[in-house]
Amino acid sequence: MKKVLALVLAVLFVLGLFAACGTNSNNPTPANPTDQGTPGTPDTPGTPDTPDTPSDSGLPYKVDELGIPMEPYDYELPLTTEDDDTILSYWWCTFSPQLIPDGQEYGDTPLPQEVLKRTGVHVEYINVPSTSRQDTFGVLVASDDLCDIMACANYYPKGTLAMIEDGYFVNIYDHKEWMPNYLYRGKWEHPEDTATYESVYYTDTMVPLAHVMWDDHVVTDSGFCVRQDMLDKVGLKASDLHTWDDFTEAMKAVKSAIDTVEFPLWLAEMIEINNYWQFNSFENVCLLFTSLPPIYFREGKLEIGCTSEGDKQFAQQLNYYYKEKLLNQDWQSYFYAQVFKAHSLNNETFWQSVGATSVVDYNVNSTDPNCNWVPVDKPLVTEDQVVHAGTIRSRTTTGNCGFATKNKNLELAMKWIDYRYSPSGWELFAYGADGIIVEKDANGVRHNTEWSLSEPDGMDLAALVSIYTSSRMVEPGICVPDAALLNPAGEPALAACDYWTKFDEKHYDRAGALPLGVRLDVDQSAEVAKYRTDLATYIAENYGSFIIGSKSFDEWQNYQDTLDQLGRQEVLAVYQEAYDDYLARKAG
Repeated sequence: MKKVLALVLAVLFVLGLFAACGTNSNNPTPANPTDQGTPGTPDTPGTPDTPDTPSDSGLPYKVDELGIPMEPYDYELPLTTEDDDTILSYWWCTFSPQLIPDGQEYGDTPLPQEVLKRTGVHVEYINVPSTSRQDTFGVLVASDDLCDIMACANYYPKGTLAMIEDGYFVNIYDHKEWMPNYLYRGKWEHPEDTATYESVYYTDTMVPLAHVMWDDHVVTDSGFCVRQDMLDKVGLKASDLHTWDDFTEAMKAVKSAIDTVEFPLWLAEMIEINNYWQFNSFENVCLLFTSLPPIYFREGKLEIGCTSEGDKQFAQQLNYYYKEKLLNQDWQSYFYAQVFKAHSLNNETFWQSVGATSVVDYNVNSTDPNCNWVPVDKPLVTEDQVVHAGTIRSRTTTGNCGFATKNKNLELAMKWIDYRYSPSGWELFAYGADGIIVEKDANGVRHNTEWSLSEPDGMDLAALVSIYTSSRMVEPGICVPDAALLNPAGEPALAACDYWTKFDEKHYDRAGALPLGVRLDVDQSAEVAKYRTDLATYIAENYGSFIIGSKSFDEWQNYQDTLDQLGRQEVLAVYQEAYDDYLARKAG
């Protein structure tokens, strides 16, 4: 195997969050959010109603009046006993093909081999480069040459609903008896979980994609950390930092006391990670990327991220940090935080975005043996603030797949994917083949294996996980936060996940987020498409200019006027229409 840098998994995690797959990234909410209930509670519009009497379907599990399974189902294996003549084609990718052992294809590695052994299903993995997935997808659509199973199927050029209306992909609901576990997990495993229901079910009878899902509950596995060992030198603790003023004071103290920290706060050009908002306490949403920033409600009005008065306040805050040299001056040259990892390990950073697995890596591999990265609150305007602006996270996340209408064996393809959600199948994909990365002791407790902890062939545990378990950045199934953390060194990372998750539960109510059930229809998508590219490009090219000072804030109104000339109001009108349609459906 080829040697690689540590924490490839952390890199993949961030890359995956920037992809178009997964949760709705344009999420505004009610003009009067207090009248709509709290997302995820039973009284929220969109929560499935429990039927009084499940229908008698003749199937080996109970179903509701729409035929959706109300309990999980375990398959009798193998799924097929036919020979190699029945081969499913699976359009797929890995972000780290260099990790596949020399002389092997991905299908030769332990996970797909164990899947083949259990299911009897022969699969041809069509491994497309991650950098060209979206373009390649468009070519396959144009030539009507889709694989049986297409990972990240929402790359469809005209939108997810159009891919079914145009006849290229099937509606999973129409074949619900072949995917009972996925449909159960999306609706009845946690019937109070409105966000996941609306992420899976576009309508009660429309399910376009099979999404990767968190096992049991949403986990916040990335956030901001600070160096507690540096705070020790200035008499502060991470638990002292709550507001912007607190962080400013701490950064100035650290910069003054520690020679290696020229710029205490380090950012990348994206600034934020979609759905992992750290800097939204001005009731703003700031994500700089080639796509249109998320849409949300601020003070009852729809806004596009990076364009509101709250976004102006945030830009002014970062501009102050930039001028005071508290912020790395070259932040626009880093695509994501992992790219400046060498600076983090060299004790140049104090406050930055860190994935959970990176907490371990940074503490262990820093040039300072006393290095101690710890999770921290995100900065608030006031210590007791509850932030409204942002997006809604469901248990579904980035990876997904769709099933081509021209499928050699649709029933087998859907059951093969559904096995990933079944009681006896989900662990295989989440933790890999038994005894490779993870094993269970006599008490049934999972541990990382001695082999995986020995950094075989120069690969650390997180790198091994990226190839020996399924990728939640790409493909469907059940994902877990701990596959690389089931060892003593992983405890700080799991504690960080718990810290970030609890902070969000207390200080982020998502009342300014668009429900996941608000989706553009084909005509609405086409209307937004007229303006999307120009708006996204203009925002990406200009918002950062306010932060670095090449644009004066006296030019903010001109920035606003240009956005309107490029179609901002037309886009917001379409989303308002889609939101009104959503409320009407729920009321009806």
